[in-house]
Amino acid sequence: MNRWILFLLLFSRWVTGLPAQLDVSQCERYATELALLQSSTKMSDTEQARIFRLKDRIEQYCQSPTQIVNVTENHINLSVFGASQFRDPQVYSKWQAFYEKPMICHDGEQTFQSAVRCAELVAKQKQAFEAQLAQQNELSEQAERAQILVKPPVISESVASLNSIDPTSQAFPNPLNDEIEEQPDHFTRFGFWLSIVLCGYILIELAKRFISKGYRTSYSSKKRSFKKTYDVLSSKLDKKKYIIVHRSMSPLLEELDIDAVVLSPFGVFVFICTQHVGDIEANLHSEMWHSTKEGSAQFFLNPLNSSKVRAGKLADCIGAKSGVRHMVAFNNGCRFYPGRPANCFENSQVALEVMRYTQFLYNYEQLRYFEQRLYSASHILVDGPEVIS
Repeated sequence: MNRWILFLLLFSRWVTGLPAQLDVSQCERYATELALLQSSTKMSDTEQARIFRLKDRIEQYCQSPTQIVNVTENHINLSVFGASQFRDPQVYSKWQAFYEKPMICHDGEQTFQSAVRCAELVAKQKQAFEAQLAQQNELSEQAERAQILVKPPVISESVASLNSIDPTSQAFPNPLNDEIEEQPDHFTRFGFWLSIVLCGYILIELAKRFISKGYRTSYSSKKRSFKKTYDVLSSKLDKKKYIIVHRSMSPLLEELDIDAVVLSPFGVFVFICTQHVGDIEANLHSEMWHSTKEGSAQFFLNPLNSSKVRAGKLADCIGAKSGVRHMVAFNNGCRFYPGRPANCFENSQVALEVMRYTQFLYNYEQLRYFEQRLYSASHILVDGPEVIS
């Protein structure tokens, strides 16, 4: 998802970075205005600044002007009989000279069909006259523009270095577009803020990757495992007196989430392993403990509470009324603050803690009974809040 967001930001930045092109009418308006300003003999500072601005706009936003269709203008050019009254005296006089009354309008019997035919012929003459008048006006406008462009422009030395505008590309301004919006400034501001957002997003992603990488480096190799604890117990405990049962050997331990159980005449020892290392802030009355190492921190549930509950459930299942002790095994190198709680040991200390108990509590027949209960899959635990996973 983050890659798609980054792609959309880059794509929108590229699109907004393209200069907006003006249409043909606006480019012609700027070219005509520039020619008129250059034709003046005396120019003020404001007019010189306007020339600079027009030059910049034409060079940047008129490279490939867009074509627009002016529906209003096309609609006006479509003449309809009776729409134009020729209120200008000069145009009216030209119309009088051009107009020839059709014969059907005054010759013969005047009927409804003849009147309709007369109106159609008059409309055709009016359309032809308007087309001829428009052509004449266009020729006269071109002649006036040619006279204006022939005059040498008088500009200051600061403007003389700019390129001149092609006279053939100039035309009268479009009266429908007197002013346009300053689009370059808008796109410049948008691109600036978009660049800031994009840089911020990239910095956040890099920081997240760096933090997650450091976190994985600290804790990925410290997964929960009973291997080190099992190696210590199997190498130091007498196999004739102690029976080590791993969770993979007992469905009951798997269900209670207990890593291992050591059966001995001196008691039943329940082991819960944790993967946390470093400095551990342990509080017996707190639900959460805190561990820190190499700048990375992590909160985890108090393991003593869960181990106590699991040991009690195990004692009920195997029928041991007393002598069940729970222990939490931490990796070597852990430092507890303000002190090491009871029943919390490092991997290298668990064997010594088990051998510390020397009073006989069970006989070997009871131990075999406990072992059979551990290997049996006939126990069904009742789901409840007592079992903490």
